[in-house]
Order: sequence, then C-alpha cells, then structure tokens
Amino acid sequence: MDAESKFRLRPMMVLVICTALLGWAMLDGELLAADYRTQNFIIMAPTPQLAQAVGDAAEAYRNDLADHWLGRTLPPWPQPCPIRVIAGNIPAQGVTTYNPNPVSNFQMEVVGTPERILDSVLPHEVTHTILATHFGRPLPRWADEGICTTVEHVSERQKHEEKLREYLRTRRGIAMNRLFLLTEYPSDVLPMYAQGYSVCQFLIAQRGPQGFVQFLGDYMERPSWTENIRRHYGYESLAELQEQWLQWVAVGNGPIEPFAKRSQAAGAELAGGDPQSPANVDPLFTLASAGGSVGVNAASDSWYSRQGPNDNPRPATPQASAIPTPRRSDPPSIYSAAQPQPEQGMVPYGAPVQTALPPGYPAAMPSGDRSSAMWR
Repeated sequence: MDAESKFRLRPMMVLVICTALLGWAMLDGELLAADYRTQNFIIMAPTPQLAQAVGDAAEAYRNDLADHWLGRTLPPWPQPCPIRVIAGNIPAQGVTTYNPNPVSNFQMEVVGTPERILDSVLPHEVTHTILATHFGRPLPRWADEGICTTVEHVSERQKHEEKLREYLRTRRGIAMNRLFLLTEYPSDVLPMYAQGYSVCQFLIAQRGPQGFVQFLGDYMERPSWTENIRRHYGYESLAELQEQWLQWVAVGNGPIEPFAKRSQAAGAELAGGDPQSPANVDPLFTLASAGGSVGVNAASDSWYSRQGPNDNPRPATPQASAIPTPRRSDPPSIYSAAQPQPEQGMVPYGAPVQTALPPGYPAAMPSGDRSSAMWR
C-alpha cells in the first residue's frame, strides 16, 4: 500500500474507532451530556458548566434552606439524588420523586432557562427533599407545594399571585376545610398551587419559617387542623383563618398585623379608620376591581438575594441550548411532587414521553439499577 492510500484510509479508521468508542460509552451509561457529582447530588445537564452550577447551587440550597426552615443543616443522604437538567427557553417547572416509606431514593428533574432553574426551580425542588427528610413522610399537598414556592424568584411568585386573583374572581378558590385535607392533587390543580402558596405566605409572615414548620409538625403528630391553627395562630377555626386570609389578599397582601389573630389589638390600631381595613373591605369587589401585580416587593429577587449581605451570592448562570420540555410519568408507588407553570396544566399520569433530546443525552433518569460507574 503506498503512502497516498494510507493517508486516504486514515480518516476512515479514525471514524470507525470513534464510532465504536461512542457506542461502547453509551451502552455502559457513562456518556451523558455532562455529569457532575457532589456529596448529595449527581447532575446530568447539557453542558459541564451548567452541571457544575446546578450541583454547587443544589448543595448550597440544601444547607442554607434547611437552616432557614429547620434551624439546622441535614446530614448527608445515604444515596445521592440525581438531578436531570432540561435547559432552554422554556417555562420553568420541575418534579421530585422519592420512596415515601421510608423516605429515600430522591430523584429530581429541573426544567427552564438556566437562570430560572438556578433561582426558582432548584430551590423549590430542594425544599421538597429537605421537608421530606425532616418529617420522614410527605406533607399535605397545599403546604408541600406552597412552602416550596415561597423560595422562588419574584417573577415566578408573581405569576401565582396574579393567577390566584383570577381563580378567586372566577370562584375556583378552594375552601380551607377542603384545601387542608388534600392528600393528592385535585383535578383543578393550579388553584391549589396558587392558594397554597398564598396561605403559606400568610402564616409564615405571622410566626416565621421555623414557626410554620413547627405548626406543620404538630399537625403531623396530632392531625387536627382546628386545634393546631388555634394553638399556633390564634384563629378559632379554619373558617376564621379563611376570612382573614381573603381580606389580606383583597387589600394586596400588605402588612400582616391587621389580620393576625394574636395581634388584633395592634392590628385594629394600625388599621384605624382606613377604608382598606379588614372591617370595611369587600373581598370579592376588591379582587374583581384591582389590577396589576400584588403582594411582591419588586426590589426582591431570588431567595438568596432576600437574605442578609453575608449570605452566599447566587451562582452565575451559564448558557445552554434549548431542549423541549419532557413529559414525565411516575409509578403510583413513588411519591411525586410536580411543579407546573401557573399557565400550564400538569402532565397526566401515564402520559407518553415526547422528548427530542440530543444524541447521548439520557432519555430518563436512572432507575434502580445503579451499577454503572456514574453511581459508584
């Protein structure tokens, strides 16, 4: 064979070798779009930069949000939680699944622009894991989703607040005695998200984040909402809580004092003769006539920026290529906490996966077989 022939064959040989290596790596489960491992998380993302940003942020959120809600950090999990990142110019949403009894085997999927993943979806989903680890079982749905939404970016929280006003105007709100007893997502799921978030805001503003978690914990041990709402917040019933919450929403989610039962005297003094005081507000009329966004300080941003100046800064946002939003379905035995956009419905259980992913990108998060090197 002459030198010229050898030169012509060399590119073909390289192609064959590369193809064989690519196939072997994909079969072995090693070649994902990008992998990054931290103590408690394993990240699968479109780029190494985004994988590292998500992994580092997830660990920071796990520590800082646990301290925020519980007053302490959590010990490392026995098994790391895989996080599948779907990044692009798509609505922010996520899902966390785990075995509920005992709580174990967390798996997470985060979807959206890199910025919204890092400052909204990720803290929301990590809060699910913190609460499940702390309580050892799932929370009531309204509280589980509502408390996690409070740590999202202002733009995501505004969507829920604006939608809540729409739902209350159109009679899609849920009575408190029904909302508090929900253990599964209702058929009309989006009002539950918006209302659960708003009720959590209302109660957290009165006793702080750890006081709210203590209230939920007492209910988990002694399951009477009436008894616990009276003991922790001073309302005589869920009906009284509902009345005060509705009036708070009606006046634009302002100062909490006029609506907090434990400070009614101070609240009445603050309200005075103001026509917007609780005694003079018609909630339906106010909700029907008010416009614009409500209840969010426009100067606030993500959860990190709402903390003190000594807290860690929000991770930088790398760029990632657009990838269509996946559809997920989970076995009924696995507890799933899904996070839809306020303008979207939830993917029904059993819906087919319709995702166009790049070659080598995992079509789904790993299942129970963790024998590949990625899991070791």
